[in-house]
Amino acid sequence: MRFRNVSQSLLLTSGLLVITLSFQVQIHAFSVKYEKKPFIASTTASILTPSFTCHPSCVLGNNDNDCLLVQRSQRINMKLHNSRRSDDGDDDDDIDLSNRDWRAFRAQLVRDSSQDEEGNEISTSSFPSSSSSSEGLIEDDLDGIGSLFESNRAQNTPMKTDNFTPLEPSQWAYDSGHVIEQGAVILGGVEQKFGFGLRQQYFHKAVILVLSHDESSFTRGIILNRPSDLILVDDDDGQKWRVWFGGDVQGLDAVLPEIICLHSIPSDNKKVEDVSVTVMNDIKWTTFEDAKKLVREGIAKTSDFWVFAGYAGWGPNQLMGELERKSWYMCATDSQTLLKELAKQSALTDPRDAGLDTWELLMNLIGRGDTVEESSGDFEDLMLKEWAREKLLSVEAGGNAGVRMQPADIVSTGVSPTLRAQRIESFVKKAKSPLLKEKVEVGSLVRAGSADRSPFLLKSQEFHKSIVLIIGEDENVSVGVIINQPSTKAVEMELVDKNTGVKRQLQIPIRFGGQYMIKDKSQMLWMHNNQNLKEAKIGTPVGNKLGIWKCSQDDAIAAIEKGIGRPGDFLIASGMSVWFKGLVPGGEVANGMQGEVENENFEIVQMKNYSTLWEKLQSQKEPLTKLNLMKVISKSDEAWEVAGSEKVIELETDDVVTEGIGEGFDEGNETYVHNSGVKVAKLSDDALRSWIATFLLGAPTLGA
Repeated sequence: MRFRNVSQSLLLTSGLLVITLSFQVQIHAFSVKYEKKPFIASTTASILTPSFTCHPSCVLGNNDNDCLLVQRSQRINMKLHNSRRSDDGDDDDDIDLSNRDWRAFRAQLVRDSSQDEEGNEISTSSFPSSSSSSEGLIEDDLDGIGSLFESNRAQNTPMKTDNFTPLEPSQWAYDSGHVIEQGAVILGGVEQKFGFGLRQQYFHKAVILVLSHDESSFTRGIILNRPSDLILVDDDDGQKWRVWFGGDVQGLDAVLPEIICLHSIPSDNKKVEDVSVTVMNDIKWTTFEDAKKLVREGIAKTSDFWVFAGYAGWGPNQLMGELERKSWYMCATDSQTLLKELAKQSALTDPRDAGLDTWELLMNLIGRGDTVEESSGDFEDLMLKEWAREKLLSVEAGGNAGVRMQPADIVSTGVSPTLRAQRIESFVKKAKSPLLKEKVEVGSLVRAGSADRSPFLLKSQEFHKSIVLIIGEDENVSVGVIINQPSTKAVEMELVDKNTGVKRQLQIPIRFGGQYMIKDKSQMLWMHNNQNLKEAKIGTPVGNKLGIWKCSQDDAIAAIEKGIGRPGDFLIASGMSVWFKGLVPGGEVANGMQGEVENENFEIVQMKNYSTLWEKLQSQKEPLTKLNLMKVISKSDEAWEVAGSEKVIELETDDVVTEGIGEGFDEGNETYVHNSGVKVAKLSDDALRSWIATFLLGAPTLGA
């Protein structure tokens, strides 16, 4: 689609500020490009009315005056003209540019564009839709107006007054389509096929302020609605700084965290101005070191700053691609709305609430209230709350984010408070735990721990209620295969009865062993625990000869043909799982599967349970499908329970699960997700189901 550019100067005098507007008009997408050009104005000011030409594809007629976009632009121009001539300033519709955020002026245009001269709403149906969504995009649409009138925008979110919701006279917010710019707000989406429930939960329903944006290189933002209860204490002067989680890049878990301090201190002080970068009107940022200097010099207080550890980042075109997949929504709002939310979080918010109310507020303001209602309390919300408990709540408050008071020198020393807390917790746990009677070795069977709050709730969900056979150990890694999780694949076999010649088809399901493969080696491991096969030397033992044996596919087929064994005697696994030893990302020291057992993430299965366990595993006779998902999971659970029969897991079928918070709810009950009627144990099961549905079946909608 071709564009006709029509540019004229519209000189508006307000004090000594003159602003040049250039308009680019296209009937399917309307873009307004602004340029701020301050200079000393002459005593005489002129208003030059722009001339508008309707796009050739406009179906409203050849007369430019018939085009709604022309009419809209003329109304805007008349309001500007009237505001120049008005002496008393009583006209509420006038646009006052003096001492005003330029983005607020844009917002006024957006609001006015949805009304005609009598104040009636204009429906987007008045704007013809384009036959191709890609034709409606204007590459140099820098300010957000263009995207509001794209054809695909009209289909998804009609342009109406609901999309522009004034709070107070100085406050505003609207949906800005796919426009990314400094000062814009990115809201976590909930409509994408694969959400943030299983990975990167902190992005679910996040409110992210864009600090800088360059589509060709990098976009940087900080998450505003993830307050923690951690406090940085300055060793020099004892000043205390509350910390927010700002993002996953160089956060508190990093060796060298990056601390960004937002503030709204007026820039009339030169020292403040020199160390600050303006993001939008009334919101600036500075480094932690400069913030501390301003406090020490008496120019500011610690309460003047919001301290964010880490940031979120996107490479070239990455964020735009994610917007198109509905991973995010773009929002434009004023600084006061954001500052009030930050102030509220400072005073009132429980970190486990994860700032969901801030996301809900902005979503409602941009006309997406239905989305808020539909997604409230869903699986992703619960997973986010559990992440917040783990990463934002201090040890003293029952979380796992670290001890509450942290030395402020972590930025320079590179020792994260989370790591400090983990080391302390690990030391305490080892001091309380008795010495292990058994050592993990090749051939050991281990099962995932039985704690209500699964250690695999937030990551590596495939290990929840798993049974693992250890097949390799050295100084660097422990290697094992998961043996109770069938995949969608199977080995097809045809059996022929020697007496009758009757042929019979059967399947042996291939189990998901893990996410790792060994290059240039067979990826399928055949296993058995049959005494006849052991006596016939079919294969070799995996460790202890009384335990599980492994063999090749040829050995298994030969044994079946000779009648020594049956197809059901064998289990097949593809892929393997790895647990590293030594220093791992995050600065921790790992000890392979032995360390996992010591940390109670896994438990060693007693050999006396092997036979009963193997019988349960053999009952899994079919590969995973969309239809048998729940049946497969149920049989996997049964095998896991049998493997740990020394610690019987009683199903709490008598518990009454309430929806939300009601009478008799125990807020201190750690077996429930914060502020919900959902047990953590159930959420852990739901997370496993979602993992299987997403990664093994490729059907995320079948998850929780």
